[in-house]
Amino acid sequence: MRSRNQRFLLFILVGLLILPVLPITSAQEPTTITWLTLSEWGGNVEDVVAAFEADHPEINVELEQVPFNALFEQIQVRFGAGSTEPDVISVDVPLVAGYAVRNWLLPLDDAFTEEERADWLNAAVEAGSYNGELLAAPISTSTQLLFYNADIFEQAGVTPPAEDERWTMEQIAEVAPQLTIDEDSDGTTDTWGFTWEQTNRIYQLQPLPVGLGGTAIGEDGLTVDGVINSQAWIDAFTYYSSIFNELNVAPKDDTITAQDLFVTGKLALMIGGPWNINTLIREEVDFNWGVSLHPYFADGEVVTPTGSWHIGVNKNTEKAEAAKTFVHWISTGKGAETWWRQGSGDFPAQQSVLALFATDEEFEELPQSFFRIAAEEATVNPVPRPVTPGYLEYEQILQNTFQDIRNGANVEEALNLAVSRIESEMAKYRR
Repeated sequence: MRSRNQRFLLFILVGLLILPVLPITSAQEPTTITWLTLSEWGGNVEDVVAAFEADHPEINVELEQVPFNALFEQIQVRFGAGSTEPDVISVDVPLVAGYAVRNWLLPLDDAFTEEERADWLNAAVEAGSYNGELLAAPISTSTQLLFYNADIFEQAGVTPPAEDERWTMEQIAEVAPQLTIDEDSDGTTDTWGFTWEQTNRIYQLQPLPVGLGGTAIGEDGLTVDGVINSQAWIDAFTYYSSIFNELNVAPKDDTITAQDLFVTGKLALMIGGPWNINTLIREEVDFNWGVSLHPYFADGEVVTPTGSWHIGVNKNTEKAEAAKTFVHWISTGKGAETWWRQGSGDFPAQQSVLALFATDEEFEELPQSFFRIAAEEATVNPVPRPVTPGYLEYEQILQNTFQDIRNGANVEEALNLAVSRIESEMAKYRR
C-alpha cells in the first residue's frame, strides 16, 4: 500500500516538474511561414528576412525564390488548386484585380492603421485594392525620367534640358532629328535621337493618352470600346508612330534594347526608369549624361507612370496572423525602409521613406543626387495601370498593337482591332 502511494506521489511530483516546462517549450517554437518571391532579388531578400526575424523571433520566414515568369506560374497553379502555401506572395500590382476575382488574396484592411495607410502613395493604395478592399500592401513604387547623353547634345549644338525642367513631347520631336546621326552617310543610323525604354508596354506608354485626357479602361474595369480608340488615344499614338516612322529617330527592331543603346552612347534621349542610374554608374560609361523630368504634351497634363511590387497573403493560409504580421512589417516603418535599403532597391511606396532621399548624405553628390529628382517625380500625378481582372490579356494585346503601330500600321485601325480583341477577352469576366 505504502509502495503504491509512494509511486503515486512520485508520479505527481514528476508531472509537476514537467508541466511548467511544456508551455515554455511550446511558446519558444516559432511559427514558420513561406514567402514566394523573386530570385532576381537574390541574397538581399535574406537580409530583409533576417531583420524581420530579429524583430519578431516568434515567426520564421522560409523563402521560396523563383524567376520572374515562374513566380506567376506557381501562383496560378498553387493558388488555383487551393493550396494553403505559400502563405505570402510577392504581387506584381497590375495582377491584384485578377487575383481578387479568383478569391486568392486575404483582405488586409484590418492589418493597418489609418496613419499607416496615409503614408503610402495614393496611387499605390488604389492599385493594391479591388472593390474597396486592400488586397496587396505596397512595398515599392516606380517612376520614369528623361535621360540624355550630354555629349551627343553638344556635338549637335543643342542644349539639353535642366534637371528641374520638364520638356514637352513636342520639344522632343523637334530636337530628336538633330540628335539622330549617320556618321559615315552609309544610310545606317549610328546614333538615335529618342525612344522609350519599354517601347511597347502600357506601363511606360500610358502617360501619352492619359496626359491628353484619355483613360486606360472603362469604369467597370472591363470596357475598352470608346476608351482605347478615343481621340486621345488616336492622337497619342499618332505621335508615337511618328517617332518611329515619319521622323525615324527611334529604332524599330528589338535586336538591341534602348538601355543598351544608351549605355553604349548610341542614344541621345531615353524615357526610362531610375534603375538606369545605377546601371550607368556601374558600367562607368565614358560619356557625360544627366536626367530631367518626365515629358508631357504641351496641351495636356503631366502624368507619370507608377506601380511596382506589392505583397499579399494567401486566402487559404493556415497562418494568417503570422503572415499579416510579416506583411505589415515589410510595408510600413522600419521594415519598409529595410526593404528599400537592403531588398529590391526599387523606389519605396511610403512617403516617409521617399522623403529620406532628400536628407540622406548618400544622395547629395552627382550622379546619386539624380535619385532625389526621381523621388520627387514619383509623387507627381502618378497614374497606375488599369485595375482589371483581365490585365494580362489587356497588356498582351496592346503590346502587339503598339508593335504594329511602331512598324507603320494605321493608328486608328490598329486601335479598333485592339478594342475588338480585348472586348472578346473581357467577355469571360462579365459572366
